[in-house]
Amino acid sequence: MKSPLVELTEMILYQLPPSSRFGEEDAALIYYHRTLLLELESDLVQGFYDTIYAHAPLKAVMQSNDRSVRETTLRQWWQRTVTGPFDERYWTWQVLVGLVHVKHGVKNPMMMGMWGWLLTWLRNQLTAIVGESEATRVLGSFEHLAVTVQALTSESYLEHYLKVLQRTTGFKPALLDRLVQSEINQLLEETRTSWDETETV
Repeated sequence: MKSPLVELTEMILYQLPPSSRFGEEDAALIYYHRTLLLELESDLVQGFYDTIYAHAPLKAVMQSNDRSVRETTLRQWWQRTVTGPFDERYWTWQVLVGLVHVKHGVKNPMMMGMWGWLLTWLRNQLTAIVGESEATRVLGSFEHLAVTVQALTSESYLEHYLKVLQRTTGFKPALLDRLVQSEINQLLEETRTSWDETETV
């Protein structure tokens, strides 16, 4: 019997268009460049956490954590990502990250912003080392990885946030969905009215 995390992982991956998600060719290309990518580890970790601690909202989330512990976690993720394999355990791990984010107050914009930093940093590093053409190929694989991991992490965040609400309030999922739909409809109506008034001024 599959665990709830594995089932959630499979559900999220199923929703991603195959052309957008990470695939076997992406895994093979990253593995091919594993030696070079592993050599970038220390600079990546340094830059990643320098960026985090330079931004007040992110620093506030991290202030109760030892930076060296956080850096070790990122090193482990990077090594596992570069060397593979990209199996069920790896993808379920990314779903688990969504739970950790809920626990520590890491919001999805923070997570996505740091993915943006990582991709930009990698492009600059790889272009300088292997040239623009090969860097673009490798970055394409990391972009597929970013889309896949962000989907897993952000949806996990949302799903478990909603589960907590359901358990603590006693609301059934269908009722909670109706309440959310009602609130969204009201917000859309208010926004349309506001925009209409602005456009007529």
